[in-house]
Amino acid sequence: MGKKRMYDSVRWRKARAWYLYQHPLCALCERVGKDTPATVVDHIKPHCGDPALFWDASNWQPLCASCHSGIKRIQEHHGHSQSAGIDGMPLDSRHPWNKGEGG
Repeated sequence: MGKKRMYDSVRWRKARAWYLYQHPLCALCERVGKDTPATVVDHIKPHCGDPALFWDASNWQPLCASCHSGIKRIQEHHGHSQSAGIDGMPLDSRHPWNKGEGG
């Protein structure tokens, strides 16, 4: 089954609905103290069409549409998240600042 077909399947729609019911808030927003409803089940590690990774719920995280299309996309492009805590410090241990390469 192709990547698009997995997302269009009844099985995925049911799994997605159940997961969002169990995890109603965006994981990335929660990290910065915001309660934002999750609308997307994101694959933490891109599955690249691998059915085993696609269906592995331990590889899922709930995200809002804004984080999924913004923060997550930047993270995948740069290899680290740009998210910061309320103190302004990067939350991702892979961020250059946390490796002594920033400021």
